[in-house]
Amino acid sequence: MTTRSRVTLALVLSLLFLVTPGRRGDAAQGDSPPPPEGMSLIPAGSFLMGDSLGEGKAYELPVHEVFVGAFFIDRCEVTKALWDKVATWATGRGYDLRPGDGAGQGPHHPVTHVSWYEAVKWANARSEMEGLTPCYRSEGGVYRQGEADPQCVWTASGYRLPTEAEWEKAARGGAPGLRYPWGNDIDCAHANALGCTGATTPVGSYAPNGYGLYDMVGNVSEWCWDWMHGSYYATSPRTNPTGPSVGNLRVCRGGDKGAAADWCRVSLRTYNAPHHESGAIGFRLVRAAP
Repeated sequence: MTTRSRVTLALVLSLLFLVTPGRRGDAAQGDSPPPPEGMSLIPAGSFLMGDSLGEGKAYELPVHEVFVGAFFIDRCEVTKALWDKVATWATGRGYDLRPGDGAGQGPHHPVTHVSWYEAVKWANARSEMEGLTPCYRSEGGVYRQGEADPQCVWTASGYRLPTEAEWEKAARGGAPGLRYPWGNDIDCAHANALGCTGATTPVGSYAPNGYGLYDMVGNVSEWCWDWMHGSYYATSPRTNPTGPSVGNLRVCRGGDKGAAADWCRVSLRTYNAPHHESGAIGFRLVRAAP
């Protein structure tokens, strides 16, 4: 390669680095571990959480800066095929989970009709199946049965639901202040929402966001760890918030296949009773990053 060619190549690479999305406010990743298969690394960093466009609900305010430590997150929503694999393993190992506890329109579609309790127990089963330390505990042991309000061991190596702050940081893909992960307009070329298919689509059918995550809005809404409280943002910790300590409803995020544009905004907070099951609700999991 000639000297001129090397200079040209260096200039091109420098320009690519400057325009790469999804890195504003994030810590350097040079020493970060590679993500587990099927997951993306969300780097440690701060972001503005809430409705910065001033068009949402009162409980999307105030907009506040939140620092979130690094974590890994599933690139896609949990599929029916993966649900069945883990639930089959869990059968006979102390879990009250069965493949039939989750529904889906195909093996590569998101699993639905899963309650918050079932998603949490399934996260523990997936952890144990892969030789990881489960995150959720109840009455001194691994949470495997019933409808309890478990404690989360945040430093455990296993899988868990994302906190609401983790979910929103991941969904934004490093692009601040936008209505959706990709910009301020939505159509059926970007997400599976109201008026598009009327059904779920296989995960990964649409382009990923800046962190390589698929279907963060549309397709199915996703369970988060947090209890819902309308005024929580006013008193939320500014570092790794995990939601109120008590509550009656758990947060869901991301809109779904039947959601209007307003309900697919990344700042929108929806909520359901933890025993609720729906064809419009699924989930994805995260893991702590070393």
